Amino acid sequence: MALIQISQFRRLVKNMIFVRPLSGILFLFTIILPLQVSSAPSLVNGDAVLWKIEGQNAEPSYIYGTLNSSDRRVVDAGVFAHKLLKGINYLMVDILDDDAIKQKLFSVMLYNDNRRLRDLVSQETFEKIKVIGYEYGYLARQMNVLKPWAARVVFSSPPSEASRISLGIRTLNQTFQDVARTQRIEIVPLQTIEEQLEVAEALNEADQITLLDTLPAEIQTVEATYQTRINNFLSQSSGALYQEVLDEVSILSPEAQARYLEGLVFERNRQMVSRMSEILQKGNSLTVVDAIHLPGQQGVLTLLQGKGFTITPVK
Repeated sequence: MALIQISQFRRLVKNMIFVRPLSGILFLFTIILPLQVSSAPSLVNGDAVLWKIEGQNAEPSYIYGTLNSSDRRVVDAGVFAHKLLKGINYLMVDILDDDAIKQKLFSVMLYNDNRRLRDLVSQETFEKIKVIGYEYGYLARQMNVLKPWAARVVFSSPPSEASRISLGIRTLNQTFQDVARTQRIEIVPLQTIEEQLEVAEALNEADQITLLDTLPAEIQTVEATYQTRINNFLSQSSGALYQEVLDEVSILSPEAQARYLEGLVFERNRQMVSRMSEILQKGNSLTVVDAIHLPGQQGVLTLLQGKGFTITPVK
């Protein structure tokens, strides 16, 4: 690939956090039955994004479900949760934000063989990729070397968000790590970039191509969808965020949905809960993860209840 293309793709992944774009964290009541679409308000633990977590003989901890965006409204909404950083001992995050992670993410987004995206998707889908990609400043030949899951990462947020990121404006998730470093709070990652990239590389390519087929034909639709996501976050409804992403994968077969969920969601939730439990027993911590990890029968909050923790929504 030409050096200028490599440079441009490095800009693409600058400050990219590997959370929602890859997984679109979803929840089902079971992974072996067909998708059961439920209304967001009825989703267990789906009516708040900030929760108090209490264990036996320990100071309370908190878990905050975020939307990883640099939109000013989203960042401002996190001010109250930022105050919880004062005096805590630990900040737990889904993944650390550093340059090494961005480099590793970049290294696996592109095909390093003769495969090309144009040959994998339909002509209609690649035409949409060309048109939408141009709005982000990328030419067809640059989009052509992206793997299907990587293309979904690119299109998971609109050009307005990509523009802010390229200017160095920090996302909500990043601001917590920034403050923690300034205050010398220990930051504990709940996953490694290697673990997340291993999942990405194991994704069923046919499923990813099917999801790419749903790409809108106009950039205005991408913007509108993103604004809906922001509004759901501002209303403190992790359940509404769940419903949004649930709808995104409803195009897949029940078997593909189950495969998608177990690999990208449920196993990830179990892993994070296992790793955060020891610090939660100590108390006085704040956990910051994507809001759509929280709700559902197999969500982080229900899993914590199963380990004996008491959870209380904080409005």
